[in-house]
Parts: sequence; C-alpha cells; structure tokens
Amino acid sequence: MPCVGGTVAVLGRLALPVEDASQALARRATGGDDDAFEALVRRYQRRVHGFAYQHLHDPDEAQDLAQEIFVRLYRALARYDSARPFDPWFWKLASNVSLNYLRRNANTPAPDPGDGWSGDAPQPEGAQLQDALSDLEPRSRLALLLHYYSGLSLEEVASTLGLSIPALKSRMHRARATLRRALVEAAP
Repeated sequence: MPCVGGTVAVLGRLALPVEDASQALARRATGGDDDAFEALVRRYQRRVHGFAYQHLHDPDEAQDLAQEIFVRLYRALARYDSARPFDPWFWKLASNVSLNYLRRNANTPAPDPGDGWSGDAPQPEGAQLQDALSDLEPRSRLALLLHYYSGLSLEEVASTLGLSIPALKSRMHRARATLRRALVEAAP
C-alpha cells in the first residue's frame, strides 16, 4: 500500500521510502531541469502568495515577497538534500525569507488590513481575524500560518521553525489565546 509524503511503501518484506511529487521535482530541478523548477513554482505559487499575503495584507507586496521566495528557492536548490522531504525544507526557506522581508521593511508603514472599514462600523469576521493575526508577534503568526494555512503537520512546522514539538505547541497555544482575546475585544 504505497503512501506519499515521506512514508513507506511495503513491497513484500522490503520497506522503501516513497518520494513525493515535490521531492522528485526538486531533485530534478537541482540537476538543472528548468521545467521541473517551473512545475515546482506552479505547484506552490498559490500557497506561497497566500502565505505572503497573510503576512503583509497588501497584494502587491505579497507578490513581491512570493517572487523573492521563488528566487531564493532557485538559488538554494543546490543545498537541498533530496533524501529528505521537500515541504519542511521549502517552508523553512519561505519562512526565513518572509521574516527577513518583514525586518527589512519594518520602517515602512504597513497597509491597513481593514481598508474600507472605518470607525465603529462592524468589520466582517475575516477582517477582524486578519487584524488580530497581523498584531501577533511574527514568529507566532508564522507558526499558525504554516500549520493552519499551509497545511503542514505539527512535526513539519516544528522542523521548519527549528523547535521541539512541545515548544511549538506552547507557542501556538499562546498565539491562539492572544487571537481569542483580540477577537473577543473586537466583537461588537
């Protein structure tokens, strides 16, 4: 019963790791296959743009950040170890690029995520959540986005952020509590 995503396929008595599609594309791209790199970009483009938008709340800035993530991916592919799963490695790279981008642009005023909403007018639930997320400390926001938005498992997020699973769970628990408080305070 073959599985994907770093699990094993059992063939008789021999258990072999199964290479997922992203890992295979990354291995080929590392060897200089431009079509494989383009396929990787297409495969991750929407999720990376959404990930960037969740950090920046500005579509143009998010596009710039997404482009920077893929440029860095292209440059870093030679350091990718194809014996290891691609997703955690990629999201670690994307996380580092995002944090550096945020630090570099820290003096630039952030766009108002509630654009179009003023004063005491009630905001839709999604806008309140975006406001609350944008107020989180970047590393806490990153943990939540990688797990809930990008769909990485706790093990993958922990690996990506260089944390133990208990430390990650603690960080995410504090971040969710902060979000909950912010949303309760913002409620009409």
